Amino acid sequence: MKVSKLIFFLILFGCLGYFREFFFVNLNNIMFQKYYNHTDLPIPSVMLVFNSFSYKTLYFSKYIYTAIWIAVFFFANYLAIKNLCEQKILLKFLIYSYLILLSLGAIAMLYGYFINGKLQDDEYTLSRWLLGIAQSPIICLILIASEKLYPKSTAS
Repeated sequence: MKVSKLIFFLILFGCLGYFREFFFVNLNNIMFQKYYNHTDLPIPSVMLVFNSFSYKTLYFSKYIYTAIWIAVFFFANYLAIKNLCEQKILLKFLIYSYLILLSLGAIAMLYGYFINGKLQDDEYTLSRWLLGIAQSPIICLILIASEKLYPKSTAS
């Protein structure tokens, strides 16, 4: 039973990762076309709805889409740990990990914006990297791999 659950979550994370990448690559292609008045890049028909938006709208909507993908991956990670692990303390570690990633990412972006006056420096790169971790199964995989490190008597 546990093997089938593991296979399910591996497929789930693979599909989520593929669709996330597909979405952002094609959204970036549409933004590139709008910014440079360039129309050579092929855009899948499912993404053509985004052609009706301005570059600025698409740029700022990426923050919303990023938050949505973080939430999707958080819930997938949560469900994976809940179904694959016996140590419920790992769910707390998952929540704390996401809070730390999001907080550090927000602090880095706020620092870049208010101190440097723009969102294109090293702070932005750090924030994107941290949020990239939140949009992946990395934390989940580390927590699942570490499950045997916690004595059953102390974990609850």
